[in-house]
Amino acid sequence: NDIAIRECRDWHVSGSIQKNTHYMMIFDAFVILTCLSSLLLCTRSIVKGIKLQREVVNFFQQHFKKTVCWNDQMEFVNGWYILIIVSDVFSILGSILKMEIQAKSLTSYDVCSILLGSSTMLVWLGVIRYLGFFQKYNLLILTLRAALPNVIRFCCCAAMIYLGYCFCGWIVLGPYHIKFRSLNMVSECLFSLINGDDMFATFAVMQQKSYLVWLFSRIYLYSFISLFIYMVLSLFIALITDTYETIKHYQQDGFPESELHAFVAQCKDLPNSGRYRLEEEDPV
Repeated sequence: NDIAIRECRDWHVSGSIQKNTHYMMIFDAFVILTCLSSLLLCTRSIVKGIKLQREVVNFFQQHFKKTVCWNDQMEFVNGWYILIIVSDVFSILGSILKMEIQAKSLTSYDVCSILLGSSTMLVWLGVIRYLGFFQKYNLLILTLRAALPNVIRFCCCAAMIYLGYCFCGWIVLGPYHIKFRSLNMVSECLFSLINGDDMFATFAVMQQKSYLVWLFSRIYLYSFISLFIYMVLSLFIALITDTYETIKHYQQDGFPESELHAFVAQCKDLPNSGRYRLEEEDPV
């Protein structure tokens, strides 16, 4: 059969834009302008917060010979603004790609979907900020924020053990087990075992060509499942629970006052008093 295949090398296809596409592009342009305004305002707030942070650090260093701790320094940087900035950047880039795709100028569907999907996820995560104004919802948010540093440290330690099992399983069990053929497959298999998924199949698929390797696989799998399910996950849950109980106790009896908050609390002037103290003035 004489078949001739001609490939279209020109991405610019004229006369293919539908009428309703123009309205979608106008809407995308409005989204870009809105996100750009939000990006500029949040960036402005972050920059001013960093400037105020530096002034406070220098003030404490000059007058009190103290170093402001990291937690007090982060009081001037709003993490929600950083989340909004990242979301706005993704939305702007994704909307630009979407307009180019609708105009038949680009075909980067995957990149566009990843950017717009990520920005949508971050926007919904940002809604949690407004739930913090309610006391019951604020307990959850405070728990997540307080437990995050300890959770990151705990995950770093657990990751060392996890990677050790990954490399060991890949090297030893790779030639005998289909789920251990590559490092990526080993990681997916072990993560499934942590969550109690597909345990019997993982044990049963192991080939018995070598009794020594088969015996090693049993010791390997039993030790991994016992270590991570009964110890690592239990410690992880206990870490979150302990932080939750601590935050709940603070809400009932009051949060501990940091040095920065104690310094700010010394000023008894009301915001509408119109009194601003200068360095040369003596406090009344």
